[in-house]
Amino acid sequence: MLATYSIWRLNRSHQETLAALNHAYSKEAHAANHLYTRKASHLEKASEIVGDLKFWAEKCVVPRTRTDFGDKETIAAKMSQAFEDLSLHAMKYPFVFEGVQDFYNSMNKLMGCVNFIENMANSKDFSSDSKAWREAVERFQTELSPLTQAIQNEINKVMEEI
Repeated sequence: MLATYSIWRLNRSHQETLAALNHAYSKEAHAANHLYTRKASHLEKASEIVGDLKFWAEKCVVPRTRTDFGDKETIAAKMSQAFEDLSLHAMKYPFVFEGVQDFYNSMNKLMGCVNFIENMANSKDFSSDSKAWREAVERFQTELSPLTQAIQNEINKVMEEI
């Protein structure tokens, strides 16, 4: 009887230990899933803001339709605001952007492009036909593409980990 009780007690202890481990692993898995979900959500928000930035930059350069989005100054201000929104988002959630390749370096380069385009659009001598304008737009597109791709790559990486 004592042997049976000892075995039962050992089984019970083993079951409690397994239950505690399973609970701990479950909590850890839940926390990891929560972190990945938050990270994916913030990356998607950043991607959305980059889309706004690209949209307003395009409207500043050459609209694709006859829709009137306002004068170049207003459109350039919206483009600049989208850049500020992206900067704020990155500052609020830095843990999200740590893995994004060259994120902050790309942001610095892009900031220069955005400021240059906005300054040109607000200049008295503004001409969308000028060589300087075309070069500014080309530089913006060159700087935005790697940032967009890096964010998309990080989104894909996070989704693969889930």
